Amino acid sequence: MTASESAGSRGDLLDYATAVATAEDTHTVFEELASAADRAFEFTSRVAAAGDHDDSDVLSVRTWTGEPPQTSGISADEGLAGRAFQTGQTIHVENVREDPRIDDVPADAPRSVVTVPIGDAGVFQAFREQPGGFDDAQVAVVEQLAEHASRAIERIRSQQRVAASERRFRSLFEDADDPLVLYSTRNGEPASVEYANEAAEALFDAVEAELRERALDELLEADAEELVPAEEAHSVETSLAAPASMRFLEVTVKPMPDDAGVDAFAELRDVTEQAQRERVLTSLHDATRRMFVSEDRHEIASVMVDAAKGLVNLPYVGVFFASENGEELQPAVNSGLVGGSTPPVLRAGESIAWDVYDSGEPDWVTDVPSHPKTSNPDTAIEEEFLLPLGDHGILLVGATESGVLTREDRDLAGVLATNAEAALDRAERERRLQEQETELRSERNRLAALFENVPSPTASFVVDDGQPIVQSVNSAFESVFGYTETELVGENIDEYIVPPSRTEEADLYNEKLKAGQNINVEVQRLTADGPRDFLLDVVPFRLEEPNVQGYAMYTDITERKERERELERQNDRLEEFASIVSHDLRNPLNVARGYVELAEETKSDEHFERVDDALERMADIVDDVLTLARQGRSLEETVPVSLADAAEDAWRNVTTRDATLETDDPPTLDADPTRLGSLLENLFGNAVEHGGRGVTVTVGELDVEDGTGFYVADDGVGIPAEHRDVVFESGETFSEDGTGFGLSIVEDIAQAHGWRVELAESEAGGARFEFTPDDSPVTAP
Repeated sequence: MTASESAGSRGDLLDYATAVATAEDTHTVFEELASAADRAFEFTSRVAAAGDHDDSDVLSVRTWTGEPPQTSGISADEGLAGRAFQTGQTIHVENVREDPRIDDVPADAPRSVVTVPIGDAGVFQAFREQPGGFDDAQVAVVEQLAEHASRAIERIRSQQRVAASERRFRSLFEDADDPLVLYSTRNGEPASVEYANEAAEALFDAVEAELRERALDELLEADAEELVPAEEAHSVETSLAAPASMRFLEVTVKPMPDDAGVDAFAELRDVTEQAQRERVLTSLHDATRRMFVSEDRHEIASVMVDAAKGLVNLPYVGVFFASENGEELQPAVNSGLVGGSTPPVLRAGESIAWDVYDSGEPDWVTDVPSHPKTSNPDTAIEEEFLLPLGDHGILLVGATESGVLTREDRDLAGVLATNAEAALDRAERERRLQEQETELRSERNRLAALFENVPSPTASFVVDDGQPIVQSVNSAFESVFGYTETELVGENIDEYIVPPSRTEEADLYNEKLKAGQNINVEVQRLTADGPRDFLLDVVPFRLEEPNVQGYAMYTDITERKERERELERQNDRLEEFASIVSHDLRNPLNVARGYVELAEETKSDEHFERVDDALERMADIVDDVLTLARQGRSLEETVPVSLADAAEDAWRNVTTRDATLETDDPPTLDADPTRLGSLLENLFGNAVEHGGRGVTVTVGELDVEDGTGFYVADDGVGIPAEHRDVVFESGETFSEDGTGFGLSIVEDIAQAHGWRVELAESEAGGARFEFTPDDSPVTAP
């Protein structure tokens, strides 16, 4: 390319660039592209355009120079054109007949070709007949031609999109049902209106040209600052500035793009009905809330009347309540008089209102004076709603002219009446509950007074997870058992007063209570003064059904039980005495009588010695029986006694030969000193008699819960296991010289003190007597 050709080409290129820059459609761009290639650079060329859709697979030949193309379409994914279009890269072929990428080259085909993509619009191909027809500068020219075309096509498409968008916007803008306004702003305030649709013209009663002379804040009752657009859309509730009306508007203000020519877009929506509906609903809600917080039905009636007047804006609203005898409707609250000096009393069967109250169905009377059941023919009311309030009464809403009331008025009044009925029901329930509460409070006070003044110890409790948990106790319980109510409330009562050996018995009573059964049993319980006997009465709150609450009353029967036990012991002793007289005394008596006869016959002193032995044995038996009789009596009084001191005193009163007494930290006991001494003397004498001259006797403390157990043990020969069950029976002895009453006396003295005595084997193999508090369980019914 010569310098003059280059200068001419640059001028042609400039003309081409100007032409495509002003082209209004893509076809013109394609024509200018082919023409410039032929005219300025003498390239044979063709332009193949892509389809309108992304999934198009054919490049359509749109324009060309030189010989017409043999085909009107080129595959978008094959050949040089397809490859350049898909990759977006220029493809330069210097000799099509030698290039391995090209198959089946026609004989008359150009020898060299440059294929350049035109963005996503298609491809541009330039041809020359001779091989190597394009140098680098010419390839760059082809690419430059394609680049100008690509930019021009993108510009045209952009303009087309903007135009389409403007057409759509204008169509939507003009056809919108809501008023729309485009306007400018200046110095932080709305400036002139630029565009207004027909709905906006109708709203402001002015054509667009008239509106352009005014600012938006002049047309609306809103502050200018509220109508200035922000980064995000916002809404303003307002109304028209003129003409003044009751119409309410919601104005949504949105910013416009910088290149839109206007600053703001306003959508004005008429929300008058919604605002009125919200006002009505708010009024109904407020009235309902005030009715439901009141417990006075006259106050509820006042709220009804005020609310109805505000809702329907009518001259007469009245509330009538049913009388206590149910024979008339009496005026409660009225907004005014409609005839006469006082509101009427509506009697059963004599008015429209009574029929509505009696049937429970609302009515809408359009000609009140002529109705056959009008209570007052001279009434000023022409039309009225009658709405029942359940069993409470009726709500009347009246107008002095016919045709004034609407269905909407009726519906609103109906909602008010329904809510009022619910409020009146609630007030009635509250009144009854308060009366019941007052009555229950009085009953609770009476029960509390009775509970507190019951002379017997009494506890109120609830069974929780099988455990009787204390709710309250009376003062008698505190005094007898030694625990305060504060200590016991919330605690398991059995853990405080039930002896360990009687827990199963207590669990059985708890199960009976849960089953709703009364319990009346004799029990032993731990009190401040020690174990005592009680008659236990457990009363459930509900009989014969599942129950977890109840009362437990303890009647002290300790003295009676002592008398019963003493009587039982006395009876047992009488039987023992009878047995002794009939058996134990009869034997030595018979022996004495026999030896007396022998002495008379033989005159031998030897027989008198045997008589004397028999009489001595009888004397011993008589002494032991007397001791047994005396020791069996109930104790009059006990005092703290040191077991160590008592053992030392008793040891000195017994012929102990070479025996030894040892003590192992014996406890202090509540006991009768004399009778405790007799118990120890009998045990010591028994140990010396059966254990041998050098026996060692030990007195010590037993490890029991309350620390009052003790034992007396020796290291003698012991008592065989087969004899241990009978050694405490009167008259049982396994010694030739014994009377068999010593251990029986020991058992009686122990029982008189409330102790249980058991015989075991000592560590040394001798006898061991163990004494523990006697809390034998009572047999459950």
